Amino acid sequence: MEKYFGFAQELLERGKAVEAPPYGADSLYDLLNQFDDDIPFYLGLAQAAQGKVLEVGCGSGRVLHRLAEAGIDVVGLDASAEMLRQAAARLGERKAELVHGDMRSFELPHMFQLIIIPYCTLIYATNDQERRAVFERCFQHLHPGGVLAFDFLAGKVSVGEELPYLALQGVHPFTGEVLVHTVQVKGIREDLRLLNQVSYHMGEDGPAKITVQASLEGICPSERVAELLTEVGFSVRGIYSDYSGTPYAGEEFCVIVAEK
Repeated sequence: MEKYFGFAQELLERGKAVEAPPYGADSLYDLLNQFDDDIPFYLGLAQAAQGKVLEVGCGSGRVLHRLAEAGIDVVGLDASAEMLRQAAARLGERKAELVHGDMRSFELPHMFQLIIIPYCTLIYATNDQERRAVFERCFQHLHPGGVLAFDFLAGKVSVGEELPYLALQGVHPFTGEVLVHTVQVKGIREDLRLLNQVSYHMGEDGPAKITVQASLEGICPSERVAELLTEVGFSVRGIYSDYSGTPYAGEEFCVIVAEK
């Protein structure tokens, strides 16, 4: 499968842009994701767990640093070394162990009372085999009675190319660059989509820098996710449509809490 399509592909072919990893040094992740609605939910679970907590896909520490700030004994796992570097900077003097690893294959010397996978990180497991691998790794790293909690996208993908949309425009708060960031989605199947992102970095000196990024994302119905959890050995404790415990009723967004 080709990683790029549409305008991102044209920019690369014309030599107008360079490819960048989605979560590398050029990532605008923190600027694009000004989101904290999930913090009380995950923080509440962590405080109730009364033991060691693992955040899978901790990224730049958006949730992690809030758990560490609350005195939670927390470990953060992420596949991006750059995101872990940013997480370490955000943590500052707060204590948290950071581990470079893949959510489908991690092996840690710890057992946990709670494992969380926030902000739809499960989309990077793009098929049932990969999702099962994630759940198996989590199951193996939980104490009996331990809890797994995560949110994910449960809707269906519209097959075909959508129009690009503007995700960000503004001035970078640290570098002073003018930033414009666009996203285009291509539906491959009802359960799989390809995202192309184009970022324009315009500084005071020199020409604009244009980077393109690609990411493949998997979508899975809530009932299938629940089946996979049960097959691995989990007991599904709740399926919700938000972080307040509203019963799930077929929405695109879903939250699941399961117990070992």
